[in-house]
Amino acid sequence: LWMTGYSGSGKSTIARALEEKLVLEYGLHVQNLDGDNVRTGLNRDLGFSPGDRAESVRRVGEMACLFTGGGVITLVTLVSPYQADRDAARKRHEEQGLKF
Repeated sequence: LWMTGYSGSGKSTIARALEEKLVLEYGLHVQNLDGDNVRTGLNRDLGFSPGDRAESVRRVGEMACLFTGGGVITLVTLVSPYQADRDAARKRHEEQGLKF
């Protein structure tokens, strides 16, 4: 599940609530790839330029493919302002037969 929106719009809050419900009530495996969290590790070398944002979406999209391919429900919460970048992430999932 890929959530996009402005900073502070509630993406992370919604994802945390959904993750809690899926884990505690249904016993499912969930990974949340949050923009604030990946920025300190995976994307620590990136800024906020259009090119850096595109690379951030690409990297997180690839991580989402890995988790989803392993049977983990993956929640992505990124600003991801460019439709083309989100479309590319969706295409990568579809190429691998994964839900997006």
